[in-house]
Amino acid sequence: SVLLPLALLGSVRALSTCRTLDLEAARLKRIEAVRGQILSKLRLPEPPADPGPAPAPLPEELRALYNSTRELLRQRERLRPPLDPDEYYAKELLRFPVTPG
Repeated sequence: SVLLPLALLGSVRALSTCRTLDLEAARLKRIEAVRGQILSKLRLPEPPADPGPAPAPLPEELRALYNSTRELLRQRERLRPPLDPDEYYAKELLRFPVTPG
């Protein structure tokens, strides 16, 4: 009585055409698909070559110029008077009467 269901289960498995799911292969295919979409968006036929070592550090004079310019812009922003909300809106109201034609 117990052997009959087991025998049927074995024969059903033999008739199945489903393949087992390989999660790792599916994950790799998905990664390749996303990589292809990114390259397509960037209009690149293939990934760019390895850029190699990191670029040389910026010269200290250039870094100082950048920092002083940034600080000057911050000071100007602090010294600027606050915007008056009334200045934002129109000061004049124009009306155009529409008459049926």
